[in-house]
Amino acid sequence: MNATSQLKVIAAGFTIIRADDHPAPRIKHKQQGIFEWKTLEKFLTKAARDRRMAELLNDPMVIED
Repeated sequence: MNATSQLKVIAAGFTIIRADDHPAPRIKHKQQGIFEWKTLEKFLTKAARDRRMAELLNDPMVIED
């Protein structure tokens, strides 16, 4: 998804999340009012991050980039 498409999805009320490994396992997000990637949560392990990603994706207004 390119940046223009992301803005359209955010304007429709969705939150976009992305897994990241550097500098440490974390989840980044974009949402209404936050148009640049920001850290949502940090984790000690990738497994913990992946479990939390799965939880967040159960929300119908959260999508993964």
